[in-house]
Amino acid sequence: MKFDLKTKKAIVTGGGSGIGRAIAMALAEQGAEVHILEVNAKPAKETAAEIKATGGDAQAHACDVSNQKDVIKTVEAIIAETGIDILINNAGIAHIGNVEL
Repeated sequence: MKFDLKTKKAIVTGGGSGIGRAIAMALAEQGAEVHILEVNAKPAKETAAEIKATGGDAQAHACDVSNQKDVIKTVEAIIAETGIDILINNAGIAHIGNVEL
């Protein structure tokens, strides 16, 4: 174990894939309870299941981080249940195109 996060609670936005997934897995490996926020619940549930299968603690939450009301609702629910020690704002939005209309 590189460092001990056994008593820590973490939120990882965009934790269902890519860099966010890797961060969620690493935090769980160090003992953190990880809450994965994803716009699509399926990848969040898959990552949480993988963390649990390796002995970690994770929860999946469907949450659109571009919608403030959705974020407030989700985060308040997590705070009421467990609290938050670590926040990883990883989710991003990519707009592909050019400046010409």
